[in-house]
Amino acid sequence: MRKRFLSLAMIFVLSFAVAACGNYNIADENAPPQTVEEDPFAGAQEDGDLGFLSHGEASPARADDQSVLPYEYNGGEFVLDYQFSSEGKLDSIGFLLFLDGKPQAYKVNDTGAEYEYLHCFRISEKHEEKFSFVFTPDTGEKGDTLNMTVVSVTRPDFQPDMKETSSYGWYHQSFERVLKLHFNEDAPESDSIYGESITAFRDVNISEEKVTSSFIENELVRAGWNGVTMDNLDNSVYWTLVYDGEVVYDNINLTGKDTLTLRYTLCGTPGARYGISFFLNHMPISFDGAVSCDVTLSKGNVWIIEATIDTAKLDGFNTFYATAVAADGNSVTSKTGSILLYKDDYVWK
Repeated sequence: MRKRFLSLAMIFVLSFAVAACGNYNIADENAPPQTVEEDPFAGAQEDGDLGFLSHGEASPARADDQSVLPYEYNGGEFVLDYQFSSEGKLDSIGFLLFLDGKPQAYKVNDTGAEYEYLHCFRISEKHEEKFSFVFTPDTGEKGDTLNMTVVSVTRPDFQPDMKETSSYGWYHQSFERVLKLHFNEDAPESDSIYGESITAFRDVNISEEKVTSSFIENELVRAGWNGVTMDNLDNSVYWTLVYDGEVVYDNINLTGKDTLTLRYTLCGTPGARYGISFFLNHMPISFDGAVSCDVTLSKGNVWIIEATIDTAKLDGFNTFYATAVAADGNSVTSKTGSILLYKDDYVWK
């Protein structure tokens, strides 16, 4: 089976192999350092792998060349039959679903279940499972053919406890499977939000600016994107994320902080279209009346999203990350490393 290699960078580079049906070998040899003694992957270093994960559509309609044909939406709730298999020390797997780059709430199997943005499956050391995404599209018009992107998240229920662990290590890694959904009917018009979102942002500012040499030499390099120049900027897509001006890849103590300001940037291949979303505990953060920001990259420009988190709205321990999900068929989806937002009051409870 043909494989392609992708890489995401923040402080370090995460390398992984993705096959056409969504196979993922999870190695731990370059895992980020833990700042306390106990590693959440203790025992996994013996063979160099945490495990193997494969996920993809179940029994799809195929063309003569065996490519998967677009699924057909004919109104009401849509059912996507799906499957995954795993081996190793993963413990749990979660799935996020995006439609046209936007987070899509869904049910699992039962049309009477609750809508949610991520469902967590408990798994054994060798596990196979079939299930169905059941959802009502919240975007799409008759005649559209939109990307349906399924993003897996390894061990989504893990959080550092700031006693024995302080970072996510190799947990919360992701990779995607992209399918197409053709609309024979418009998506229903509804003012209701199918899944629960969070309102933790204030003072959100979205802008597009010219890429400068300073941005490349400072922000991109600091985020791990070395070797990028004005001449080769178009060759790929690059993102950065800083918190109060600092790159963080483990945790932020919010004790004594009324606000936390983040700055997310996305630039690169002209014409690539993305939905940018921010998640808190695997639920999207709503801003400007939506749960994502649609951007189309243009030559020599960078999209910038700056937002302030009101820490008074955060209780306990909170997992935060951002996603840039491709709304076209030629770009790669990225998820930033998960970080923990916490306050000292909750560490010793």
